Amino acid sequence: MNGAPADDDRAVLLERIDALERERRRSFEEAQREADALFAQYQLSQLIASGGSLSELAAAILAELVRLAGAAAGSLWLGAPSGDRFDRVAAVGSATTGGRALALSDDPPATVLVVWAMEDRPLDEDGLRVAQLARHELAVAFAGARLREALEQERQELEAIVDGATDLIVQVDADGLVVRLNPAGERLLGIGAMDASGRTCAEVLGCELAGAHPARDCPLAEVRASGVPIAYRETAVWGTEGRPVRVAGSYATAGAGGDGESARATAILRDMSAVRALEELREGFVATVSHELRTPLALIRGYAETMLHFDLDPSEQRSFVERIDEATGRLATLVDQVLDITHLQADPLILERSTTTFSALVARLRGDLVISGGAERLREVGDADLPPVTVDVARVGQILANLTGNALKYAPDGSPVTVGAETEGDWLVVTVDDEGVGVPEEDRSLVMEPFHRAWNVRESRIPGTGLGLFICRRLVEAHGGRLWLGDRPDGRAGTRVTFTLPLATSPATAPSGG
Repeated sequence: MNGAPADDDRAVLLERIDALERERRRSFEEAQREADALFAQYQLSQLIASGGSLSELAAAILAELVRLAGAAAGSLWLGAPSGDRFDRVAAVGSATTGGRALALSDDPPATVLVVWAMEDRPLDEDGLRVAQLARHELAVAFAGARLREALEQERQELEAIVDGATDLIVQVDADGLVVRLNPAGERLLGIGAMDASGRTCAEVLGCELAGAHPARDCPLAEVRASGVPIAYRETAVWGTEGRPVRVAGSYATAGAGGDGESARATAILRDMSAVRALEELREGFVATVSHELRTPLALIRGYAETMLHFDLDPSEQRSFVERIDEATGRLATLVDQVLDITHLQADPLILERSTTTFSALVARLRGDLVISGGAERLREVGDADLPPVTVDVARVGQILANLTGNALKYAPDGSPVTVGAETEGDWLVVTVDDEGVGVPEEDRSLVMEPFHRAWNVRESRIPGTGLGLFICRRLVEAHGGRLWLGDRPDGRAGTRVTFTLPLATSPATAPSGG
């Protein structure tokens, strides 16, 4: 009997100890959950702060959210900027049916997490609550990642535009030092972007050296100081070939500096050489055609009026008629050449190819010269047993007639014109040598453009249209060959014109020439 109260006290004590133990375990588990939640939030914060691309950030955050939720799989969806759809930006695990969707953000971009529970246990609600607690930070992180991605895409597009531009683009900082030069600028100036970086604008562009303006009057310095863009201004830069290049450009500021001075300025400069060349060609066309038309027309009119108003004897009448015939021949030649270049530039040339020999082509040329004059000055050199060529005989005859006609016209009376040929690979290389005034090296590429004549020929007052070499070049190119000018290999005065024609075998690549 006396032991009963003691047993009751012992039972009460044990019960209290058990309750305390349960409370301790509950507190520990609650503290552990709080610690896990804090650590999970810290992990998410670290991931959010890590930045990176949208796909990298989404994949890292989704992996952490799936771990927190104790899920088997998950996917993360972001609302599109247009607001009309959701785009999946990350996925992990193998999804099954019955996924659970949680809206992590109602603010743009709307973020939705979809998770799938494991087969043997439910989702961890505490982990999902952690994800919900971080929803604002997640929305901000994804918005920032999307913005960075958009900015990077715009940067790449802008860089592609700048690098692919055919105009020179240069940017300078507040001190006038070059910070960017695009590939077109490298090609025009003959300096690499790395070498140009950090050097002054005057050193890189060489405007003063090109005779455009002093360094103190630089348009880039002007727009940096005034902040007012320059829409159009012509100037010159020092080109890669060691000569001035005329350019036209626009200049603008790129952000304001702290003292009101433009921090950077950008220039976009276009090489005007082609435009100037076209203008020169146009002017040359007008001058040449007007002169070549006016002179024979004046002669025809003068001789015709003389015959109408004066009583001339038969010999004088015949002389005047012959001169009228000669003048009309000049007009017909000019019209034929203008029609030829119009046809060559507008339509693909159809060649009537046949197999012939170089000797036959020269014999045809000599026969024409017997009628027009100059056959006695023609010399043929080289191997008489050359392989045949497959060409349009009439067109190649036109090439040889134009080239020998030029040679006869510009060389001293009585001097020989030498025509020769040799084989090189699958090509017949034809040369025409004269002892004339020659073509200056700087004019050799230009004289093969329409209406351009070398300066020494223009000064000689020898009549001509500047169309013959252009027509020859186009006809040679129509055969697949090339035409170029050079000095005579024997060192004597004059010019050698070289062109290639395909042999009767299949051609490979025409010799590059000079």
